[in-house]
Amino acid sequence: MQLTVANLPVYAFGCAIASSGGGGATKTPLAIAVRSVDALGPVDIVAVDDLPPDGIVMPVGMVGAPMVATERIWSGDEAFILRDQVEALSEAPVVALMCFEIAGANGLLPVTWAARLGVPLLDADGMGRAFPEMQQQAMHLAGVSASPMVLTDGCGDVAVLWASDNRRAERLARRAMSLFGGACAAALYPMAAERAATAVIKGSVSRALEVGGSLRLRAMERIGAIAEAVGGTVLLDGKIVELTRETGTGFVRGSATVAGLGRDMDRLIRLEMQNEVLLALEDGERLATVPDIISVLGSDTGEPFPTEGMRLGQRVTILAHPSPAVWTTPEGLSVAGPQAFGLPFGYTAISRMAAHAR
Repeated sequence: MQLTVANLPVYAFGCAIASSGGGGATKTPLAIAVRSVDALGPVDIVAVDDLPPDGIVMPVGMVGAPMVATERIWSGDEAFILRDQVEALSEAPVVALMCFEIAGANGLLPVTWAARLGVPLLDADGMGRAFPEMQQQAMHLAGVSASPMVLTDGCGDVAVLWASDNRRAERLARRAMSLFGGACAAALYPMAAERAATAVIKGSVSRALEVGGSLRLRAMERIGAIAEAVGGTVLLDGKIVELTRETGTGFVRGSATVAGLGRDMDRLIRLEMQNEVLLALEDGERLATVPDIISVLGSDTGEPFPTEGMRLGQRVTILAHPSPAVWTTPEGLSVAGPQAFGLPFGYTAISRMAAHAR
């Protein structure tokens, strides 16, 4: 399997569906990836079993506030800085890149970097969706250290961070990231391929391509096809009537209120956000909550809106769909469930909460 100029838009659409509004907008990273692949050739997608066991898998992506990242154009040279630092620290060759977050821009930047380096991209990732913090990775649950972390702005400025634990790594990286202007390229959780075999979420690139296949359908057919592909539940069709957002400490925080239209007239759903959409509420009742994925789609196009791309008056469809199973285990919920985000309740699966939504 390869990522080519022809299927990159499909892949990008699948990455956006997985994002829950986070991970950064895909338009610019897709254009950069298409240009890189057109110039340098397709990127091979490999399974972890295809790699030499002692070779290094380098998870990579962008760290920072999505609203800042939309103004950041990556040259591709970041790839060499990250690779050279990780190889020097690991004393072993990097044999594959991996998206540490398949969602949004973070599913696409590693394609550009893999093309530039001439290495494959692993059919896996660390989240299976988007999360705002670095310890919210399957590798963390598996006991892999996020350190050494390499951060760069691609202009010659590099920070190498060693942290005592992965939660501390998140705090240190956020501090360093602010010195790079609010967004930086990052490599973290470097690991041998044999370790990756039991530490990552497998099949992420394949799933993005499969889900993204709905892009080839007519716009009016896409939402139904997306819902079927991800096993999702449509919560509401409506328009955004209230919206607040603010950027601080590297996150976008805010809320959106969506008023129902058509058969959903007289209904209101409130969405709470921290980079990603974390929670959907109706009349104080939870319809869907993190770690499950809440996608805000254009009602007429099926295009997913990143949280920084939401606007007053947009016609939207709210779709909730399950996260990878690792996040609904007790260990997964401890780092990525509602209480990990300061919400005062536990997790309830979509099928139980949304059954009476429509």
